[in-house]
Amino acid sequence: MTDQYRRGLEVELSGLGYATAGDPELRMLSNVAWAIRRSILWILAIAVGGAFLAYLFTYTADTKYTSSAKVMIETRVQTETQFTPQVSGLPLSLTSLESELQLLRSTDLIESVVARLDLQNDPEFSGEGSGVNLNPIALARGLKNAVVDALSGGDDGAEDGERSEDVLRQEAAIESLLRSRRIEQVGDTSAVYEIRVTSESKRKAARIANSLASEYLSVLTRMKRDALGQSQDWLAIRIGQLREDLNTLSSNLETHSIEIPYSPDEYATIKAQRIKAERRSSLASESLVELEEQTTAINLMREQGKNQEAVDYAAQVGLLSRSSNGDITDQAAIAALDAIQTAAERKIDQLNAQLATLKQSIETFKEQQARQVQHDSVTKRIENEILVTEAIYRDFVSQLGRRAEQGDYLDAGAHIIERARPSVDPSEPKRSQTAIGVMFAIVFGGLIWTVLHEIFQKRLRTTQEFESATGSKLSAILPEIRDEPPFETFFAHAGKLAPELRHFGRKLLASSDIGLRVSPSQSDPAAAQNDPYILTNPDKKTGQSVPQTHCVIFSGASALPDEGKSSALLLLAAVCAKAEYRTLIIDCDTVASAYRVYSRMTPEALQHAATDPEFLLNYVVGSPQEGLDILPLIRGQGEEEQTNAGDFLYSPAFLDLLHSLSDMYDVILLDTPPLLSAVESSYLSQIAHRVLLFTRWNSTRKNAVFQAIRELENADLRPSALVATRVDLKKAKLYGDPNFG
Repeated sequence: MTDQYRRGLEVELSGLGYATAGDPELRMLSNVAWAIRRSILWILAIAVGGAFLAYLFTYTADTKYTSSAKVMIETRVQTETQFTPQVSGLPLSLTSLESELQLLRSTDLIESVVARLDLQNDPEFSGEGSGVNLNPIALARGLKNAVVDALSGGDDGAEDGERSEDVLRQEAAIESLLRSRRIEQVGDTSAVYEIRVTSESKRKAARIANSLASEYLSVLTRMKRDALGQSQDWLAIRIGQLREDLNTLSSNLETHSIEIPYSPDEYATIKAQRIKAERRSSLASESLVELEEQTTAINLMREQGKNQEAVDYAAQVGLLSRSSNGDITDQAAIAALDAIQTAAERKIDQLNAQLATLKQSIETFKEQQARQVQHDSVTKRIENEILVTEAIYRDFVSQLGRRAEQGDYLDAGAHIIERARPSVDPSEPKRSQTAIGVMFAIVFGGLIWTVLHEIFQKRLRTTQEFESATGSKLSAILPEIRDEPPFETFFAHAGKLAPELRHFGRKLLASSDIGLRVSPSQSDPAAAQNDPYILTNPDKKTGQSVPQTHCVIFSGASALPDEGKSSALLLLAAVCAKAEYRTLIIDCDTVASAYRVYSRMTPEALQHAATDPEFLLNYVVGSPQEGLDILPLIRGQGEEEQTNAGDFLYSPAFLDLLHSLSDMYDVILLDTPPLLSAVESSYLSQIAHRVLLFTRWNSTRKNAVFQAIRELENADLRPSALVATRVDLKKAKLYGDPNFG
């Protein structure tokens, strides 16, 4: 494949919408698209078949009917809260609607309906229907009964078993009804709920749906009645407590009134005496203060030696009589002042004694008044408590009377606006919906499996995958011949091969990568010296010791056995012989030799060839194709035969044999063992001019090819040609690679 052709192919693929090697994401999308295209018919066929089987399977299911009843919750807000306990009938809101929905779905509601309709004895709901019952509760009940029968034979055990069996039947009926009923809100914001029940009997379904609706209303009424009864009980208890409180307060008031400290007249007298004492105390205090000030002034003047002035001041303030005032001697003045001082001190003592007596009287009056005021305040408090308690008592008595009459008109707060009726058409099984659902599920699952399988698959199928895995250009492809295997046909029918196979063999030989540049007429030694191909091996990065003749030595390599290597080499040899090239195939495959039946090789012959390589020319066998010979070195499948052949291949005698054969043949093909199974494969590839790597289409995985390329690189080799073998041309068209189509 030339670079120009490669670029043209990439342009063509890009124009068709296929991804090239430069865009892995688009390439992966393209591979996924082609994978879906390859599998879509199978997926659709399986989906249609699955849908048909699902449609037929629905006839084995039980026929069931669905009936529905509708319940509307009262949306009007109750303005008189004294007459309606707020258990239901709340203002319309999302919270209240959700609360009512949970009430409709409650297990207690289901249990009440089960008990009312005796569904625990109904085979449909108790799990005791005909046939094998796989209900876990029924299985547990059967196991329990078996254990009880085996371990217990008394009457008590029988009674316990019957009681447990009744409980299990009831639980089974509740679970069955929970599964068969469905409650939904009609609309997003409406207060209407639809109760749907599915059963094998149309009338039973309608009866259960109506029972659920009626039980819901009964529950609402019962909840309100319970709340009303609780409030009445509380009111009665509270009224009794208030009555006792009134009696106690009245008794306390009467007792407190008897214990009054003073009568009103006595209290008025105490109050007047206190006022009088306070006035007298005030006057005495003023007189005492005035007398002390006068005495202090007289003493000050005496200390200053102003006795005459002191006498005059005493006469002025009334402490000394006017008749005594006048011009007196100092002795007389001093005596008068002493007398004044003594009289003032006596009067001060009298005033202090009077004030102490008055203060004591005032404190006594205050204590008496305080006792009276405290008594009056307690009396007032008791009277107020009596008034408040009497008001509450009258209000509670009136509420108790109103609520006693409320039970006659108590409303549930919800109404049945549509009762359930027996359904005409069955609701289950839904044959068309089931078939369509199964078909879409299979299609979707098939597409998912196809995509995942394509993403994670590691096999080589397209030109890009072959070349990206090996790093070499794809030189040719060889188709798969299913009816007539090429190897057996060649030896059984006088070298005849399918014309299509010969066509691809000629294309392989004409490949620019492995094309022969020697011909039967090229025997001039001078021309041989000028031919660079003869002197070096282009597959090697360094020089190797290879026969320097006009003969071209090919090494056929593969990663694993059964990759079509031997058939491909036989086809190439047949084409070379048909083109008048003297061709020899040397069977070196110690792992899976295809020429064992044609071999006459013995261990003794291999030992003799170690000293005389040309001795093996006696073991060359002809083939049905003129000009094509075969040298099978492997005869048996034992370990000893493989070891002997491997030792000979590694010996210098084999190189001498190749040198001798190179003078006799134009093309030598080495059928080497798989690279991942035998170490001599890399060595044989080193001594060849060209290494042909054969990889089976849509079978060999990338990891195996990677390891094979690594083995060649470790031997300092690279494949000169990459050949895809056993290609199914019809299927290859479905992978989006025109080179394979």
